[in-house]
Amino acid sequence: MENRSHALWAGFFTLAMLCATIFAGIWLNRDKTLRTDYLIVTSRPISGLNPQASVRYKGLAVGRVDKIYFDPKVAGQIDIKISIDPDTPVTRSTFATLGYQGVTGIAFVQLDDDESSLSKSTDGADKTQKEIRRIPLRPGLLERLERSGTVILANAELASERLAELLTPANQKTMLSAFSNTSQATARWTKVADGLNPTLQRMPELAQHATQTLQSVQELADNASQLSQQLTVLANQLQDPNGSLNQTIISYGNLGENLQGETLPKIGELTNDVRHTVRTFNKTLEEINERPQDLIFGKSPAAPGPGEAGFVEPVKK
Repeated sequence: MENRSHALWAGFFTLAMLCATIFAGIWLNRDKTLRTDYLIVTSRPISGLNPQASVRYKGLAVGRVDKIYFDPKVAGQIDIKISIDPDTPVTRSTFATLGYQGVTGIAFVQLDDDESSLSKSTDGADKTQKEIRRIPLRPGLLERLERSGTVILANAELASERLAELLTPANQKTMLSAFSNTSQATARWTKVADGLNPTLQRMPELAQHATQTLQSVQELADNASQLSQQLTVLANQLQDPNGSLNQTIISYGNLGENLQGETLPKIGELTNDVRHTVRTFNKTLEEINERPQDLIFGKSPAAPGPGEAGFVEPVKK
């Protein structure tokens, strides 16, 4: 009987020590850090997120997930209660996303800030309304990839349908005919290229001739430039008031004035004298034609006129 009593007391002592050890471990390992409560609200799936999951702000661990439950006031809405360090710089523009650790699929809450609002929230709870401040949950990387994957799959399905339509027997015949025509055109172009080979071989010679021609044109342009400069100098000389052309024009003008003022009157007088001399010569010729004996015997005296001595009245018949 005594052996059973000692064994019973030994069992009680063992259980008491075990309970004390567990209690001491819980007491020593409890989180004594004061944290601020926030509420993440979402209607999206939160697969892989469990209570006690880590909460990180831009990659740094700042708290944990305390509770996940459905909002009794809004159907389909999920509330995630988190507690984070009070010195975490949470602002009015802070938002949350879900991140995943490697390939395990265990989710954690990632807090970030788009810096659209710099007003810092110093307390998670609204003291006037006694409500925990809410942080919106935005789509994470996997969710965006899932949506993009859905769109990509839809586009791939549409592309496969169009490819199937493209590869119908009728289209295959058309494409084969096009390939055949392309092959024939390529063969023709090959012949054309072969025919162009002699011309291409003469291209260096033609290029040399073209270079020589360009040099000749350049020389001609230089000569034309020199001629233009000379003509410009000549034009300047011609336009110069003291130039030879203006002096020549002035000399001709003076000569014209002399001709008009002195020479022409003299020429007129000379012309009158010549005209008078010609008349006198003509009169003399007429007299010689009428009385050529005057050249030998001299000029006979003129017959007396009426009233003069020796006048004889002519006989009337």
